[in-house]
Amino acid sequence: MKKLMLGVAALTLALWVVAGTQAYAQQSGSTQGQTDQGQAGQNQGTSSNTGQMSGNVSSNGKSFTSDSTNKSYKVDNPDALKGHEGQHVAVIVHVDPDTGVIHIMQVEAPPQ
Repeated sequence: MKKLMLGVAALTLALWVVAGTQAYAQQSGSTQGQTDQGQAGQNQGTSSNTGQMSGNVSSNGKSFTSDSTNKSYKVDNPDALKGHEGQHVAVIVHVDPDTGVIHIMQVEAPPQ
């Protein structure tokens, strides 16, 4: 009976520790997350270079210009922007911090 109670206590403690570290990781990630404030290419200190931007898609769909920084990014998967050429959109992207190339993960109409 003592072994069972000790096992339950150990399992409870282990679950509590895991939940606490996950909550800390989520909180840290949200404070270091990116928005359309030009941080997408500058966020090299975090483990994730994923962020949200709004801007204009080029006429050929191979580049994207951010509204906030007016910086133009080369798109490594232009098929994701197919049908949005020349339009103003909001995107969720992954930025390669070394090259500044973006990978489009999601495209949607920007908030009005």
